Amino acid sequence: MNSTAPSPTPPEEEGPCGDWTYHEWAEASSTNDLARSLPPRHIAVCRVQKSGRGRFNRKWVGEEGGLWSSFTVPLDTAAGVHWGHLPLVAGLALLNMLRSMGIANARLRWPNDVLIGKSKLAGILVERPSAHMAVIGMGINIFNDVASIAGEIKDPPARLADLVQDCPSLHDVMASLGRHLDQVFSTFAHGGIPTLQEGLAQAWAGERPVSILTDDETIRGIFTGIDDQGNPVVSLPTGSLRTVPAHLINRLVEEQA
Repeated sequence: MNSTAPSPTPPEEEGPCGDWTYHEWAEASSTNDLARSLPPRHIAVCRVQKSGRGRFNRKWVGEEGGLWSSFTVPLDTAAGVHWGHLPLVAGLALLNMLRSMGIANARLRWPNDVLIGKSKLAGILVERPSAHMAVIGMGINIFNDVASIAGEIKDPPARLADLVQDCPSLHDVMASLGRHLDQVFSTFAHGGIPTLQEGLAQAWAGERPVSILTDDETIRGIFTGIDDQGNPVVSLPTGSLRTVPAHLINRLVEEQA
């Protein structure tokens, strides 16, 4: 478990964002680090993120014009809801927001990326600074210059401003994301991943070949979706289905069809 990191400087701006409260910095190393010291239902957001990170500390470039934000959510351990499922919760919320904007070809890549075709629009990183709170970090390319970062990251980048006419402002996107996260998280909090299965079943945009890397093996097959605990289900070359426990997976790689 990570310790709480103090904010290096006070935020430049604070205020309501729908049913959330946001705190905005001009520049930060990581909004997830800033959010650790906030109570639940608050948002840490910055205009430039210098040391953003993904799973396994992979680099995330956060230049001005993107939405680099972290939402704090309460964890009710008594309800038996596992915080490790929150990347899927956040992913579904992001997907619902994008589809409400008319972006029908947005999809999830297990467990924490939002893609347009093969181009990455957004990434998610969930951390738990305490037993009763999680931080959901979400980075979305919106107005930032993605051409300048195309060679620095593995996936070709996409950005929201190229996908919708009259793209909403960063704050409007943040408020919309907060509303969709509220809806999905509320459903999840009352019954876990099984309550989201209908939405998640439509999130992957079909089956596709993958390689799943664990410490012990590489599993190749066709990704068909997830089970009711969020674990990937793969159709093997033999024709059998295999469920791979999420906690064993280091990486899921989509392969060329």
